[in-house]
Amino acid sequence: MPVLALAQQCRVTPRDALGPFYVKGAPSQTELCASGSGGSQKLAVSGRVLGTPDCAALAGALVEVWQADSRGDYTQVGAKQDDPGCLLRASLRCDPEGRYSFRTVLPGEYPGRPRHIHYRVSAKGYATLVTQLYFARERGVADALVVKAVPKDGLLAATFDIMLARS
Repeated sequence: MPVLALAQQCRVTPRDALGPFYVKGAPSQTELCASGSGGSQKLAVSGRVLGTPDCAALAGALVEVWQADSRGDYTQVGAKQDDPGCLLRASLRCDPEGRYSFRTVLPGEYPGRPRHIHYRVSAKGYATLVTQLYFARERGVADALVVKAVPKDGLLAATFDIMLARS
């Protein structure tokens, strides 16, 4: 592939807000809501973490995710009792090909915010990226952050690849 074509393909994922609900040290788990969430739509998210300038897979990259439940509420904030089987948070390590995946529930909307999942992605030698995955185009949201969730095997499935910049 010509160098210019490769450079155009290897675009860094746009940044987005961290938000007020990040909690360091999320559990290492691929099922964010194992206990279910009252009939919420199940969702499988997968993707790859790659690095510039050559789109190389970043084995061992850390992907931290957190999200609201189907009602738009976050866990581990406020005084309410959380279901330990449905914390809707995880720390994931990428495999040798930079792949990650997790299962969860489709996040709900809350006032002023469309459905989204927060990401904090880090890898040695690369700048940490804070961004969000969105399920619909919204004003001010970069197209690169919007995914389509499609029905697959009784749940929704979405793919979200992430490109990190060298630090």
